[in-house]
Amino acid sequence: MDVMIAWQAATLFLTDYFAVAVGVLSGVLFAIDRDLDIVGCVSLGLVVGYGGGIIRDILLHDQGFFFMDHPNLVVFCIVLAAMVFLLREHLKIKESHLFIVDALSMALYAVAGASKVYLAGASAVFVIILGALTAVGGGVLRDVCLGETPAVFRPSNFYAVSGIIGSTVYVIFASFGIPLSVAGVTCVAVAFLLTVLSPHFGWRTFARRRR
Repeated sequence: MDVMIAWQAATLFLTDYFAVAVGVLSGVLFAIDRDLDIVGCVSLGLVVGYGGGIIRDILLHDQGFFFMDHPNLVVFCIVLAAMVFLLREHLKIKESHLFIVDALSMALYAVAGASKVYLAGASAVFVIILGALTAVGGGVLRDVCLGETPAVFRPSNFYAVSGIIGSTVYVIFASFGIPLSVAGVTCVAVAFLLTVLSPHFGWRTFARRRR
């Protein structure tokens, strides 16, 4: 039992690390695409990388703050953001690249949110809700910082929907006793593929048509 708990804790730790790093990369690429300076790029990278996790940890107030517990990761993320900014002239950033990295960041944070909430003993409903909030939180804060209406509030291809479905898959797998590592990988795969494939198949959310 102790070995299983240690394995789950290590998996959660690595998932959060990877999710933050990809989120920072996503934020920096968006910042470069919007012609922000190095301060803006680093700041937006940190906002995207940590935003969803901070929202999750605030709601799970007795589970600790990942952001505060790992200062070495903060330093790494600042260096990563600065390096990407300095190398921006050598990067040929396309809209498709931004889309893929953002989709991967969302999918990783879906499992980072759902897994931590599940291991905290919350009900399935809150695992799904907080998993989805963690998935889209960084993107929402990014759009707000850029003065744009958050993408999750606009008619669009699957994004928040992908986070919800991915978190739901995680809960279902975990409830049936499937190893959490398998549940996590499946959650990421489902959320990522739904997001990436939605433009090709025309899967969209719609607003009410104005008369």
